[in-house]
Amino acid sequence: MLYKSIKLLLPLVALNCNLANGANYNIYKGTDSAIQTKWNPNVYRSVRIRNDTLLIKPRWFMPDHYMVQYAGGIGFLSIGAGYNLWDWYEPTLLIGYVNETFGNSSKAVTTLSIKNSFILFRKYLPEPVKLRGGISVNTGYTNNTFRRLPPHYPEKYYFQNKVFLSPFLGGEWQFKFNRKHLKTGGLFFEFNTRDAYLLECLRTDYVKFHKIWNLGLGITFYLE
Repeated sequence: MLYKSIKLLLPLVALNCNLANGANYNIYKGTDSAIQTKWNPNVYRSVRIRNDTLLIKPRWFMPDHYMVQYAGGIGFLSIGAGYNLWDWYEPTLLIGYVNETFGNSSKAVTTLSIKNSFILFRKYLPEPVKLRGGISVNTGYTNNTFRRLPPHYPEKYYFQNKVFLSPFLGGEWQFKFNRKHLKTGGLFFEFNTRDAYLLECLRTDYVKFHKIWNLGLGITFYLE
């Protein structure tokens, strides 16, 4: 009885060690041949518990894609990484930077952005083309960004500019890479604006709709 208990617990100990090292897992039931069709030894490690096989994917936290973007409201150049979730949602963390020369400012500006990108109308478009829309949550770091405006500004006259939202809409054309760990690349464009610009456009006649948009261009590298 003791021998059987130890034999059962050993795979669970191994599983806990793998999870502690940053692994996630899926449970597959069936014959070894059925499991083998789902198991890529370069991606998964297997742990057998009685009649179940657990496929453990180490380093699940590693990004699914990397992105480089030019302009687009978060800096002259921005770089970041993100994940591909459920085939329709791609969150990406970006860090943008613009120096004094390109920003026409006395100080450089660093922007941290969480881009929430959703793939739209996928089944109606050809495979290499993706239509994207979403909203980014941004925060800026420089000498003139404020979460609460200084007292010398008129109350409720200006928006706080420390944290702002950026709705966007754009497209991407994907192409294949003949690389071991690099699956595809994507050239993209997007038009985006800020929440403050959009609000002023809706409630006043001074801000015109066609003047509140920025153009961003970039490339995304999707990993295998």
